[in-house]
Amino acid sequence: MSDFPIDFRESAKAEELIDKLASTPRLFVISDYDGTLAHHSTDIYGVEVNHDSIDALGAFAQLPDTFAAALSGRHLDGLKQVFPLRDPVMLGGSHGAETEGEETPFDEDMQRFLERVGGELEAIAADYEGVFVESKPFHRGLHVKALAERNPQQAEEALERGRAVDPGEYFLTEGKNIVEFSATTATKGKWIDAERQAVDATAVVFLGDDVTDEQGFDVLNQPTDLGVKVGAGATAAYLRVADIDEVATFLQALLTARQNFLAARQ
Repeated sequence: MSDFPIDFRESAKAEELIDKLASTPRLFVISDYDGTLAHHSTDIYGVEVNHDSIDALGAFAQLPDTFAAALSGRHLDGLKQVFPLRDPVMLGGSHGAETEGEETPFDEDMQRFLERVGGELEAIAADYEGVFVESKPFHRGLHVKALAERNPQQAEEALERGRAVDPGEYFLTEGKNIVEFSATTATKGKWIDAERQAVDATAVVFLGDDVTDEQGFDVLNQPTDLGVKVGAGATAAYLRVADIDEVATFLQALLTARQNFLAARQ
């Protein structure tokens, strides 16, 4: 049986990982948003944020040789509506298809795909109270969280119908109470790879709770890098935290260790 992921509450092992990360020459801390920095909600623009985590990310970005980012499945404009930090904190949206300050190509084939898939998902959503389709620049997603809280069986039925929609040459991914169609090959893993090279990071920490975050964990060179899985479930991450509150505890502990390392280095 594998020794990983380590439970954050196993303090000796977790502290050792944090100390090693804190002493890397150039540290890059990246976090998913929903389910990691903020709670999931049926009101996608009314989510409850953990401000201790937000404060920690902002503080990382102010330190020398230290970088911070929020990387979300939300489209970039939607992320900006709920995430309070800006430059020097980096922002990635649409599962890595969008990066703040950069243009992303979009063609007619992609538009036609999204229009077709969006129409089919809207027809499914119309059959269930509380199910809706979210439109993003590169994605269409069928959300069933409100229905799942009331009638899990119907929610699974709606998801199954969503899974049956033909993605053609594009992509279908599943998350918590959502099926989502993508007109781009971008993933969180590709975004992490590109941005870590851009900042020349010697270690990356990536935190996330959902299935799509596994693509981010997969590109990490653990344990030199560190994936942090939020909540239960199989994962490629090396460390597990129980919930959003433990995300904040982890980030604050890493921040303190990083500040102490940099102070001693001077």
